[in-house]
Amino acid sequence: MEQYIPLLVSALGGIVFGPIVSRLLGGSGTGGVAGGIIGGVAAHFGAAQLGLGDNLLGDTALMAHLQSFLEGGLGGGVLGLVLGLAMKPRT
Repeated sequence: MEQYIPLLVSALGGIVFGPIVSRLLGGSGTGGVAGGIIGGVAAHFGAAQLGLGDNLLGDTALMAHLQSFLEGGLGGGVLGLVLGLAMKPRT
């Protein structure tokens, strides 16, 4: 179960920042949430594949969780914006 905690924290970061970025830039909130979850986990996985481990901000567990949260927020914000704009109703 311990190996899934960084993914859950990344998804939480995407859930928080995805809808915020999406709504601020004119997208829909629903697309922001969906994009936040997917983008948050994808950003964490991509950072791990690039060799950016959980120790950029420090060696403590709290800093590793903060880094996962920020990675998820970044990926969730970007994908949340894209999906939020794609799901926006056309008028």
